[in-house]
Amino acid sequence: MAKPAAIGSLHRRLSISLGGLALLVGFLGALGAWTVVRQLASEFNEDLRQAAAAIRAAPPVMPAPSHGKAPPAPPVLVQTWGPEDGAKPGHSNAPWVLLPRAQPGFSDVEADGILWDVFAMQAGDAYMQIAQQRAVRTANARRVAAWAAIPVVVLLPVLVWAIRVSVRDALRPLSVIGERVAQADLNHLEPVDTGTAPEELRPFLESVNRMMVRLSGLIDTERSFIANAAHELRSPLTALQLQVENLIRAPRDNIDEQLEELRRGIRRSGTLITKLLELARAEIGTPRALDNVAVAVVVTDVVTDLLPLAIDRGVDLGVERLDNVQLAATETDLRMLIKNLADNAIRYGGRGGRVDLSVRRDEADVVIEVADTGPGIPKAARTRVFERFYRGGATDEEGSGLGLAIVQTIAGNLGGRVDLSGRADGRSGLVARVVLPLRTMPPAAATATASTA
Repeated sequence: MAKPAAIGSLHRRLSISLGGLALLVGFLGALGAWTVVRQLASEFNEDLRQAAAAIRAAPPVMPAPSHGKAPPAPPVLVQTWGPEDGAKPGHSNAPWVLLPRAQPGFSDVEADGILWDVFAMQAGDAYMQIAQQRAVRTANARRVAAWAAIPVVVLLPVLVWAIRVSVRDALRPLSVIGERVAQADLNHLEPVDTGTAPEELRPFLESVNRMMVRLSGLIDTERSFIANAAHELRSPLTALQLQVENLIRAPRDNIDEQLEELRRGIRRSGTLITKLLELARAEIGTPRALDNVAVAVVVTDVVTDLLPLAIDRGVDLGVERLDNVQLAATETDLRMLIKNLADNAIRYGGRGGRVDLSVRRDEADVVIEVADTGPGIPKAARTRVFERFYRGGATDEEGSGLGLAIVQTIAGNLGGRVDLSGRADGRSGLVARVVLPLRTMPPAAATATASTA
């Protein structure tokens, strides 16, 4: 199937079609006006001929006929007075029409109910005035206006129809593109072809395509997440069911051991569900009121919360450096990020190890580090540990494989990144480093968001 040709510019198409119609109507109007003006010019030439014939030496003005009705007044009247003439003109192209002698220049004269536009001048010994009926001028102006308007009035329905057809034809690509976009759903998020779209729509369609790509990736990720979550939840639930059945059949002298196993299974399931909820909340990224959070305070609270777990595992948990720095964030998200990093270090760093937390300001960034003395992570696996449910060679029975995925998601929401590296002092272990841009909110804005939260 041949690829449709590019539409080009809607602006250019509409300009060409509507401009062509405007030119056509203007041409027809000009043609009508030219026809009328040409006819008027012919009539005016005839008036000039009559006036020229009246300006001659003889005969003198003849009296109007006494019998019958006087002829109508001509459109143009020419009167001349010689030195010997009195009030009446010596020559006139219409002797039965008598206009008084007007002042030199332009003036208005009314005679026998007719208004005349008069121009008078002294020509040597003679005095001449030329007059034209005002009604004739008005009629000519109306004729010109009528002939100029007739093409517009006659072509107005055709013009409306042609504009409608032109606009509909020019905007038809919008309907086609709208139908293609309307066909998109969760199972068919195919980008719209921008090559055949009008130029004005291409930036918008490119934005729609980028949104579709992001949405498609998010849907694929969520489908994978749901499938993995269902798989991960099925195993502990099956184990709990078996433990309950074993508990029912277990002898009374062994019931304490079976109850402890059941308790550990419930704790594993609870931990997994909690992590899933944390990851879902981080990925949804629901807009929440931001505040200037003191990072050092959050680190201190996290250390206090995890201290029982560290003591239980024989891990020396402490703080190496705490710079006094504030960050525009939500305290819940920041606490979740730091707690997951420290929790992972305690669980996977090995018994009897050491975990150090630090916060420092590095120019325009805030750097949060959690360093442990455990076995570390091979370089080849440091990118995979951010995948959901990936646990590598971890043997911790309560691990969910979601901690670093949660950390990476929250860091991304805050505009930062997460890096994993070995220790710089040459000892075995892992350093998890979160780099966040140092952004703070103005005091007034922080107070307002805190009051509305």
